[in-house]
Amino acid sequence: MDIDLVFLPTADLLINQVFATPIVYQARGNGTYDPETGEVTGTATYYAINAGVLSRTRVEEGGVGEVYELMLWVEHKTLTVLPKTGDTVAYDGTTWVVVEVAPTYSSKGLIASKLKVRG
Repeated sequence: MDIDLVFLPTADLLINQVFATPIVYQARGNGTYDPETGEVTGTATYYAINAGVLSRTRVEEGGVGEVYELMLWVEHKTLTVLPKTGDTVAYDGTTWVVVEVAPTYSSKGLIASKLKVRG
């Protein structure tokens, strides 16, 4: 069985057609330091893509603080970068920060990534 022939189209179908939820993924670039001002400025690349949102839960942070957490899948035909912690996802009027990335690979390359984001 060719895993790529089975799972790449399956990931594309599920994420882009069955559970298609529009998001904007912001991939942070490397920052540059300006010694005159002491400021670090970064670059960002934005990707308007679909994601398969799995769940939304409330997470206690201690005391009275609470945040929400999303679990979602993204495929890498449209998101051409490897997600990393610190990137952000704009979804449902909220900016969510990527806190965990679990990529799924075949022998030939990246198929999809499961992301945990907090907002």
